[in-house]
Amino acid sequence: YMIDDMKNAKHFIFLEYFIIKKGKLWNEIYEILQSKAKEGVEIRIIYDDIGSINHLPMNFVKKLKKDGIEVVVFNPMKPFLSLGYNNRDHRKICIIDGYIGYNGGANIGDEYVDLTSKLGHWKDSGIKLEGNAVWNLTVMFLNMWNSFRKTEDNYEPYGVHVHHKEPFQSDGVVQPFSDTPLDDENLGENIYLEIINQAEDYLYIYTPYLILDNEMLSALKLASKRGVDIRLVTPGIPDKKIIFRLTRSYYLPLIRAGVKIYEYKDGFVHAKNFLSDDKLAVVGTINLDYRSLYLHFECGTLMVGCSSLRDIKEDFVRTIERCTQIREENCKTNFFGLLFDGILRAFSPLL
Repeated sequence: YMIDDMKNAKHFIFLEYFIIKKGKLWNEIYEILQSKAKEGVEIRIIYDDIGSINHLPMNFVKKLKKDGIEVVVFNPMKPFLSLGYNNRDHRKICIIDGYIGYNGGANIGDEYVDLTSKLGHWKDSGIKLEGNAVWNLTVMFLNMWNSFRKTEDNYEPYGVHVHHKEPFQSDGVVQPFSDTPLDDENLGENIYLEIINQAEDYLYIYTPYLILDNEMLSALKLASKRGVDIRLVTPGIPDKKIIFRLTRSYYLPLIRAGVKIYEYKDGFVHAKNFLSDDKLAVVGTINLDYRSLYLHFECGTLMVGCSSLRDIKEDFVRTIERCTQIREENCKTNFFGLLFDGILRAFSPLL
Protein backbone atom coordinates (compact mmCIF):
# COMPACT_ATOMS: atom_id res chain seq x y z
CA TYR A 1 0.00 0.00 0.00
CA MET A 2 2.70 2.46 0.98
CA ILE A 3 4.59 1.91 -2.28
CA ASP A 4 1.42 2.50 -4.32
CA ASP A 5 0.59 5.65 -2.36
CA MET A 6 4.11 7.00 -2.93
CA LYS A 7 3.71 6.41 -6.66
CA ASN A 8 0.51 8.50 -6.56
CA ALA A 9 1.99 11.34 -4.49
CA LYS A 10 1.40 14.76 -6.02
CA HIS A 11 2.79 17.24 -3.49
CA PHE A 12 5.08 15.87 -0.76
CA ILE A 13 6.45 12.72 0.86
CA PHE A 14 7.92 12.74 4.38
CA LEU A 15 9.81 9.69 5.67
CA GLU A 16 11.24 9.25 9.18
CA TYR A 17 12.82 5.91 10.09
CA PHE A 18 15.24 4.47 12.62
CA ILE A 19 16.76 2.22 9.98
CA ILE A 20 17.06 2.65 6.23
CA LYS A 21 18.86 -0.33 4.79
CA LYS A 22 20.02 -0.84 1.23
CA GLY A 23 18.26 -3.72 -0.51
CA LYS A 24 15.29 -4.51 -2.72
CA LEU A 25 12.77 -2.49 -0.69
CA TRP A 26 14.93 0.62 -0.46
CA ASN A 27 15.86 0.38 -4.15
CA GLU A 28 12.18 0.33 -5.10
CA ILE A 29 11.38 3.26 -2.80
CA TYR A 30 14.43 5.20 -3.99
CA GLU A 31 13.40 4.88 -7.64
CA ILE A 32 9.98 6.28 -6.76
CA LEU A 33 11.50 9.15 -4.78
CA GLN A 34 13.86 10.02 -7.64
CA SER A 35 10.97 10.06 -10.10
CA LYS A 36 8.75 12.10 -7.81
CA ALA A 37 11.50 14.63 -7.10
CA LYS A 38 11.83 15.19 -10.85
CA GLU A 39 8.07 15.83 -11.00
CA GLY A 40 8.44 18.54 -8.36
CA VAL A 41 7.17 16.56 -5.37
CA GLU A 42 8.80 17.76 -2.16
CA ILE A 43 10.62 14.92 -0.43
CA ARG A 44 12.18 14.95 3.02
CA ILE A 45 13.85 12.08 4.85
CA ILE A 46 14.95 11.77 8.48
CA TYR A 47 16.91 8.70 9.51
CA ASP A 48 18.83 7.75 12.63
CA ASP A 49 22.58 7.61 12.21
CA ILE A 50 23.23 4.77 14.68
CA GLY A 51 20.32 2.74 13.33
CA SER A 52 21.46 3.05 9.72
CA ILE A 53 25.22 3.57 9.91
CA ASN A 54 26.14 0.00 9.00
CA HIS A 55 23.49 -0.33 6.31
CA LEU A 56 24.11 2.60 3.95
CA PRO A 57 26.95 3.68 1.62
CA MET A 58 29.18 6.59 2.62
CA ASN A 59 27.81 8.85 -0.12
CA PHE A 60 24.14 8.20 0.76
CA VAL A 61 23.21 11.74 1.83
CA LYS A 62 25.18 13.35 -0.98
CA LYS A 63 23.43 11.16 -3.54
CA LEU A 64 19.96 11.96 -2.18
CA LYS A 65 20.61 15.69 -2.18
CA LYS A 66 21.87 15.47 -5.75
CA ASP A 67 18.49 13.93 -6.64
CA GLY A 68 16.64 16.86 -5.04
CA ILE A 69 15.75 14.97 -1.84
CA GLU A 70 16.26 16.80 1.45
CA VAL A 71 17.81 14.78 4.30
CA VAL A 72 18.36 15.11 8.04
CA VAL A 73 20.60 12.58 9.78
CA PHE A 74 19.45 12.30 13.39
CA ASN A 75 22.11 12.63 16.12
CA PRO A 76 25.09 11.67 13.93
CA MET A 77 28.11 9.91 15.40
CA LYS A 78 31.08 12.17 16.10
CA PRO A 79 34.59 11.34 17.34
CA PHE A 80 33.82 11.85 21.03
CA LEU A 81 31.67 10.10 23.61
CA SER A 82 28.36 11.56 24.74
CA LEU A 83 25.40 10.32 26.76
CA GLY A 84 23.28 11.94 24.09
CA TYR A 85 24.09 9.04 21.78
CA ASN A 86 21.65 6.97 23.84
CA ASN A 87 18.78 9.15 22.58
CA ARG A 88 17.89 7.68 19.20
CA ASP A 89 15.08 8.43 16.76
CA HIS A 90 13.27 5.06 16.83
CA ARG A 91 10.14 6.40 15.09
CA LYS A 92 8.71 5.03 11.83
CA ILE A 93 6.56 7.56 9.97
CA CYS A 94 5.52 8.00 6.35
CA ILE A 95 3.30 10.92 5.28
CA ILE A 96 2.01 11.44 1.75
CA ASP A 97 0.30 14.68 0.66
CA GLY A 98 -0.85 15.41 4.21
CA TYR A 99 -3.80 13.03 4.36
CA ILE A 100 -2.20 9.58 4.07
CA GLY A 101 0.05 8.28 6.82
CA TYR A 102 1.77 5.10 7.92
CA ASN A 103 3.00 4.11 11.38
CA GLY A 104 4.16 0.84 12.91
CA GLY A 105 7.12 -1.31 13.79
CA ALA A 106 8.73 -1.82 10.38
CA ASN A 107 11.81 0.06 9.23
CA ILE A 108 12.85 0.34 5.58
CA GLY A 109 14.76 -2.89 5.02
CA ASP A 110 14.16 -6.19 3.31
CA GLU A 111 13.75 -8.22 6.51
CA TYR A 112 10.96 -5.94 7.74
CA VAL A 113 8.78 -7.02 4.84
CA ASP A 114 10.04 -10.61 5.10
CA LEU A 115 12.00 -10.54 1.84
CA THR A 116 15.18 -11.76 3.51
CA SER A 117 15.51 -12.84 7.13
CA LYS A 118 17.98 -15.07 8.96
CA LEU A 119 15.50 -15.37 11.82
CA GLY A 120 12.75 -17.36 10.11
CA HIS A 121 9.51 -15.52 9.40
CA TRP A 122 9.77 -11.83 10.33
CA LYS A 123 6.49 -10.72 11.88
CA ASP A 124 5.87 -7.00 12.01
CA SER A 125 2.88 -4.67 12.10
CA GLY A 126 1.80 -1.33 10.74
CA ILE A 127 -1.28 0.73 10.02
CA LYS A 128 -2.39 3.06 7.27
CA LEU A 129 -4.20 6.25 8.28
CA GLU A 130 -6.30 8.49 6.07
CA GLY A 131 -7.80 11.75 7.22
CA ASN A 132 -7.49 14.08 10.16
CA ALA A 133 -5.33 11.77 12.31
CA VAL A 134 -2.49 12.15 9.81
CA TRP A 135 -2.05 15.76 10.95
CA ASN A 136 -0.52 14.47 14.21
CA LEU A 137 2.09 12.53 12.23
CA THR A 138 2.83 15.59 10.09
CA VAL A 139 3.35 17.80 13.14
CA MET A 140 5.60 15.14 14.72
CA PHE A 141 7.72 15.01 11.59
CA LEU A 142 7.96 18.77 11.08
CA ASN A 143 8.79 19.36 14.76
CA MET A 144 11.68 16.91 14.45
CA TRP A 145 12.78 18.36 11.12
CA ASN A 146 12.76 21.93 12.39
CA SER A 147 14.77 20.95 15.44
CA PHE A 148 17.69 20.42 13.09
CA ARG A 149 16.89 22.53 10.07
CA LYS A 150 14.57 25.47 10.55
CA THR A 151 12.53 25.38 7.35
CA GLU A 152 9.10 26.82 8.15
CA ASP A 153 7.20 28.50 10.95
CA ASN A 154 3.79 27.65 9.52
CA TYR A 155 2.76 24.02 9.12
CA GLU A 156 -0.62 24.76 7.54
CA PRO A 157 0.54 24.22 3.92
CA TYR A 158 1.00 20.57 4.90
CA GLY A 159 -2.46 20.20 6.44
CA VAL A 160 -4.85 17.33 5.87
CA HIS A 161 -7.35 19.17 3.67
CA VAL A 162 -4.92 21.28 1.65
CA HIS A 163 -4.77 18.59 -1.03
CA HIS A 164 -7.93 16.65 -0.13
CA LYS A 165 -10.94 18.91 0.10
CA GLU A 166 -13.55 16.22 0.72
CA PRO A 167 -14.40 15.14 4.30
CA PHE A 168 -13.23 11.76 5.56
CA GLN A 169 -15.43 9.04 6.97
CA SER A 170 -15.02 8.68 10.73
CA ASP A 171 -14.13 5.31 12.22
CA GLY A 172 -13.70 5.57 15.97
CA VAL A 173 -11.01 7.64 17.67
CA VAL A 174 -7.54 7.56 16.10
CA GLN A 175 -4.81 9.39 18.01
CA PRO A 176 -1.17 9.21 16.88
CA PHE A 177 1.21 10.25 19.66
CA SER A 178 4.92 10.75 20.14
CA ASP A 179 7.23 10.24 23.10
CA THR A 180 10.46 12.08 23.79
CA PRO A 181 13.20 11.52 26.39
CA LEU A 182 13.63 15.29 26.70
CA ASP A 183 10.58 15.99 28.87
CA ASP A 184 9.44 14.81 32.30
CA GLU A 185 6.76 12.40 31.08
CA ASN A 186 7.26 8.83 29.89
CA LEU A 187 4.21 9.01 27.64
CA GLY A 188 4.66 5.63 25.96
CA GLU A 189 4.93 3.79 29.25
CA ASN A 190 2.03 5.78 30.74
CA ILE A 191 -0.25 4.82 27.85
CA TYR A 192 0.72 1.17 28.19
CA LEU A 193 0.14 1.31 31.96
CA GLU A 194 -3.29 2.90 31.50
CA ILE A 195 -4.29 0.14 29.07
CA ILE A 196 -3.10 -2.53 31.51
CA ASN A 197 -4.81 -0.91 34.50
CA GLN A 198 -8.12 -0.39 32.68
CA ALA A 199 -8.31 -3.83 31.06
CA GLU A 200 -11.29 -5.87 32.23
CA ASP A 201 -11.53 -8.93 29.98
CA TYR A 202 -8.32 -9.45 28.02
CA LEU A 203 -5.04 -7.85 27.00
CA TYR A 204 -2.94 -9.13 24.08
CA ILE A 205 0.61 -7.86 23.58
CA TYR A 206 3.27 -8.26 20.90
CA THR A 207 6.79 -7.22 21.88
CA PRO A 208 10.21 -8.26 20.56
CA TYR A 209 11.88 -7.44 23.88
CA LEU A 210 10.54 -7.81 27.41
CA ILE A 211 12.69 -5.80 29.82
CA LEU A 212 10.32 -4.47 32.45
CA ASP A 213 10.71 -1.97 35.25
CA ASN A 214 9.00 -2.71 38.55
CA GLU A 215 5.97 -0.55 37.75
CA MET A 216 5.23 -2.32 34.47
CA LEU A 217 5.90 -5.77 35.95
CA SER A 218 3.60 -5.07 38.91
CA ALA A 219 0.83 -3.72 36.67
CA LEU A 220 0.84 -6.85 34.49
CA LYS A 221 0.86 -9.16 37.49
CA LEU A 222 -1.95 -7.30 39.29
CA ALA A 223 -4.12 -7.16 36.16
CA SER A 224 -3.72 -10.91 35.70
CA LYS A 225 -4.55 -11.58 39.35
CA ARG A 226 -7.78 -9.62 39.06
CA GLY A 227 -8.86 -11.90 36.19
CA VAL A 228 -7.67 -10.21 33.01
CA ASP A 229 -6.61 -12.73 30.35
CA ILE A 230 -3.12 -11.42 29.49
CA ARG A 231 -1.26 -12.99 26.60
CA LEU A 232 2.25 -11.90 25.69
CA VAL A 233 3.79 -12.91 22.36
CA THR A 234 7.59 -12.73 22.07
CA PRO A 235 10.03 -14.07 19.46
CA GLY A 236 10.87 -17.75 19.24
CA ILE A 237 14.06 -17.03 17.31
CA PRO A 238 16.13 -14.19 18.85
CA ASP A 239 17.98 -11.42 17.07
CA LYS A 240 20.15 -10.79 20.15
CA LYS A 241 20.87 -13.79 22.40
CA ILE A 242 21.64 -11.84 25.57
CA ILE A 243 18.47 -9.76 25.19
CA PHE A 244 16.53 -12.96 24.54
CA ARG A 245 17.85 -14.44 27.79
CA LEU A 246 16.98 -11.20 29.59
CA THR A 247 13.46 -11.31 28.10
CA ARG A 248 13.04 -14.87 29.33
CA SER A 249 14.15 -13.86 32.83
CA TYR A 250 10.81 -12.05 33.26
CA TYR A 251 8.72 -15.07 32.30
CA LEU A 252 8.67 -16.81 35.67
CA PRO A 253 7.15 -14.03 37.83
CA LEU A 254 4.60 -13.28 35.11
CA ILE A 255 3.60 -16.91 34.61
CA ARG A 256 3.25 -17.42 38.36
CA ALA A 257 0.86 -14.44 38.38
CA GLY A 258 -1.24 -16.07 35.64
CA VAL A 259 0.08 -14.25 32.57
CA LYS A 260 0.20 -16.48 29.48
CA ILE A 261 3.42 -16.19 27.48
CA TYR A 262 3.89 -17.45 23.94
CA GLU A 263 7.01 -17.64 21.81
CA TYR A 264 6.49 -17.35 18.06
CA LYS A 265 7.99 -20.58 16.79
CA ASP A 266 8.11 -19.50 13.12
CA GLY A 267 10.62 -16.71 13.67
CA PHE A 268 11.08 -13.20 15.04
CA VAL A 269 8.31 -10.91 16.29
CA HIS A 270 9.21 -7.25 15.72
CA ALA A 271 5.64 -5.94 16.12
CA LYS A 272 4.74 -3.67 19.04
CA ASN A 273 0.99 -4.02 19.62
CA PHE A 274 -1.38 -3.72 22.58
CA LEU A 275 -5.03 -4.80 22.22
CA SER A 276 -7.59 -4.75 25.02
CA ASP A 277 -11.24 -5.75 25.42
CA ASP A 278 -12.22 -5.26 21.75
CA LYS A 279 -12.17 -1.56 22.65
CA LEU A 280 -8.74 -0.10 22.07
CA ALA A 281 -5.32 -0.85 20.65
CA VAL A 282 -1.90 0.71 20.15
CA VAL A 283 0.27 -0.04 17.13
CA GLY A 284 3.60 1.71 16.96
CA THR A 285 7.33 1.65 17.59
CA ILE A 286 7.51 1.27 21.39
CA ASN A 287 9.11 -1.90 22.72
CA LEU A 288 8.66 -3.07 26.29
CA ASP A 289 12.26 -2.27 27.18
CA TYR A 290 14.24 0.43 28.90
CA ARG A 291 15.52 2.09 25.74
CA SER A 292 12.10 2.50 24.12
CA LEU A 293 10.37 3.60 27.30
CA TYR A 294 13.03 6.02 28.56
CA LEU A 295 15.76 6.86 26.05
CA HIS A 296 14.38 6.91 22.50
CA PHE A 297 12.13 9.19 20.50
CA GLU A 298 9.14 6.95 19.78
CA CYS A 299 5.63 7.11 18.36
CA GLY A 300 2.46 5.08 18.16
CA THR A 301 -1.18 5.24 17.20
CA LEU A 302 -3.93 4.76 19.77
CA MET A 303 -7.21 3.48 18.34
CA VAL A 304 -10.50 3.39 20.25
CA GLY A 305 -13.66 1.81 18.84
CA CYS A 306 -12.22 1.39 15.34
CA SER A 307 -13.24 -1.34 12.93
CA SER A 308 -9.57 -2.24 12.47
CA LEU A 309 -9.52 -3.66 16.01
CA ARG A 310 -11.16 -6.79 14.59
CA ASP A 311 -8.23 -7.24 12.19
CA ILE A 312 -5.72 -6.79 15.00
CA LYS A 313 -7.51 -9.37 17.14
CA GLU A 314 -7.77 -11.87 14.29
CA ASP A 315 -4.04 -11.49 13.71
CA PHE A 316 -3.35 -12.20 17.41
CA VAL A 317 -5.53 -15.31 17.34
CA ARG A 318 -3.85 -16.65 14.20
CA THR A 319 -0.39 -15.86 15.56
CA ILE A 320 -0.93 -17.58 18.91
CA GLU A 321 -1.77 -20.74 16.98
CA ARG A 322 1.78 -20.54 15.58
CA CYS A 323 3.35 -20.15 19.03
CA THR A 324 4.64 -22.35 21.82
CA GLN A 325 3.18 -21.54 25.22
CA ILE A 326 5.86 -21.19 27.90
CA ARG A 327 5.05 -22.80 31.24
CA GLU A 328 6.72 -22.62 34.63
CA GLU A 329 8.58 -25.89 34.09
CA ASN A 330 10.18 -24.37 30.97
CA CYS A 331 11.75 -21.54 32.99
CA LYS A 332 15.19 -21.71 34.58
CA THR A 333 14.67 -21.97 38.34
CA ASN A 334 18.06 -23.27 39.52
CA PHE A 335 20.27 -21.04 41.65
CA PHE A 336 22.86 -20.20 38.99
CA GLY A 337 20.22 -19.54 36.35
CA LEU A 338 18.37 -17.12 38.62
CA LEU A 339 21.66 -15.49 39.63
CA PHE A 340 22.64 -14.92 36.01
CA ASP A 341 19.18 -13.49 35.28
CA GLY A 342 19.54 -11.11 38.22
CA ILE A 343 22.90 -9.88 36.94
CA LEU A 344 21.43 -9.31 33.48
CA ARG A 345 18.57 -7.30 34.96
CA ALA A 346 21.02 -5.10 36.85
CA PHE A 347 22.66 -4.16 33.54
CA SER A 348 19.42 -4.05 31.53
CA PRO A 349 19.40 -0.22 31.08
CA LEU A 350 22.70 -0.56 29.20
CA LEU A 351 21.57 -3.35 26.86
